[in-house]
Amino acid sequence: MGEAIIKKYFACEEWEKEMDCRTRELKRMQDYTGLNFNELMALPLSAFLYLRKESWVHSFLVSETGRETLKDIWRLSQTKADMTAVRRHSKVVVH
Repeated sequence: MGEAIIKKYFACEEWEKEMDCRTRELKRMQDYTGLNFNELMALPLSAFLYLRKESWVHSFLVSETGRETLKDIWRLSQTKADMTAVRRHSKVVVH
């Protein structure tokens, strides 16, 4: 994820950087999967990363604001041009 996206959608104040909970991600994964910390840490890396992403997405899907944020992140990560929109906006009117 790009730095601009992180600054816009995941900005935090200075005090939050100091008081950050280092196991927050594991707690989110625990709540999502029902596994305890030790079980999560014992997973193969591929399974751990998959569940990390799934729990992250799920945490956004529970609210309208979160869904909008996911939609924005998806839109901003697209690299293929929307040719229909390009054609619609590039019509030149000659007088």
